[in-house]
Amino acid sequence: RNKMRFSNGVIAAIVPLTAMAFVQPNALLRHVSQNLNVDDAFRQGSGSGSGGNIFQQNKNAVTTKLNMAFKLKEGQTSNMFEGPAPLVKERDACGVGFIANTENGGEFGSHKVLQQGLHALNCMEHRGACGGDGVSGDGAGIMTQIPWKLFSDYTSDSCPKPGVGMIFLPRDEKRRDAVKEVIESVCKSNELGFIGWREVPVENSVLGPMARDVVPSMWQFFVKAPERLSEDDEDRDGFERSLYLIRRRFDVELRLRGLVWDDNDSEVYVASLSSRTIVYKGMVQGCILPQFYKDLTDPDYTTKFIIYHRRFSTNTNPRWPLAQPMRVVGHNGEINTLLGNVNWIKAREASKGLSLLEDSDESGDCDIKDLIDKESTDNILQRCNTQDNPNVLDPLIDLGRSDSANLDAVFELMTKSRHRAPCALMALVPTAYENEPALKNNPEITDFYKFHGGLLEAWDGPALLVFSDGKSIGASLDRNGLRPAR
Repeated sequence: RNKMRFSNGVIAAIVPLTAMAFVQPNALLRHVSQNLNVDDAFRQGSGSGSGGNIFQQNKNAVTTKLNMAFKLKEGQTSNMFEGPAPLVKERDACGVGFIANTENGGEFGSHKVLQQGLHALNCMEHRGACGGDGVSGDGAGIMTQIPWKLFSDYTSDSCPKPGVGMIFLPRDEKRRDAVKEVIESVCKSNELGFIGWREVPVENSVLGPMARDVVPSMWQFFVKAPERLSEDDEDRDGFERSLYLIRRRFDVELRLRGLVWDDNDSEVYVASLSSRTIVYKGMVQGCILPQFYKDLTDPDYTTKFIIYHRRFSTNTNPRWPLAQPMRVVGHNGEINTLLGNVNWIKAREASKGLSLLEDSDESGDCDIKDLIDKESTDNILQRCNTQDNPNVLDPLIDLGRSDSANLDAVFELMTKSRHRAPCALMALVPTAYENEPALKNNPEITDFYKFHGGLLEAWDGPALLVFSDGKSIGASLDRNGLRPAR
């Protein structure tokens, strides 16, 4: 097993499914003596992003009294405006983690990893929240390797690893069939061999009243990679890009055909569409998840890794699609710079200069008629504006989504644009690297952050992020370590 050292005490082991955990350098300050005076502490902690460990036991620390501009009214502790209540009073407290075992279970992993992950999810119940009925959860879910043994009826020698879509559909059969027809049509028009549908076995009786009233119908669909991708796409990156772009076509086609509703049976949401990973999630408590999804108790469900998440919803009302993990990320925290991040992403997408056109012979335009060819899909993702063409692709980001969903969308785009997942996350959520003593002898790390800082603005705020693109798995903290993890 090869090892790659990032900085003192931060090691990533490179294995077939890479498991990485990025620890912010400020954790290395724990060895600093607790007897430092205030001036020394500030001097040594400069630029680290957090000095909490230095002052934790400092008995000589100086405290100051805040003088108010106006006299306090009876019962007031402060008459200063601290900021909008949704920003300063609301706090996420989600529970998130992952387990990975690349040594046991052969190619498809083991059922034990799944069981361990579900047990860990259950232990995170104190980090989540419930609805007013006391039973419906704000959300719980898992992401795993696709359980090929469980899906053996949909695989073959010619297609051992098809693309698998996990989709929420309306309960109404007429609506559901209309959506299915669109999904099949979009897949077939883009050369994907449509293998079939599978109704996910579920137990609705375990749901709380609030979750049961809006529960979608759970389905999976399976698609075969186009023939022209089979010879030069051994790592399936081209197939993954095609699945990503085709998924973003679904909502466009549904909207163009008027298959959009506004009631409690309107949910159409693709939780995952990949040939590597799959997401099971819902508006449930952690302990209810394996009771609701019967697949999770099947011994044939095997995996090498599992990401688990228990949601505490603060900034958005609980909904089935907003449960986590998202498609590549499980997130605990909030993105305080969201408005700026969304505006910058819109500007950066527009600055690519090339528009997406379905029918155009103009030189330099992005032709989306071919979502299969590796060079074509690579060109679309890296050079074309995928935000401002809602009649071609579903917009990349939208303030109507949660902060986690927007971060997930940008991170997913980067992983599909030939960025390695760990590097993409390091660019999105950088550490506090300036004047950091722990990085003094690692100029390659500071150079990485300086370079990407000029290309992409940081997504800042208290955050613990666990991620996987199916090839690697890992975790990272925000630059201030405000969502600590172990």
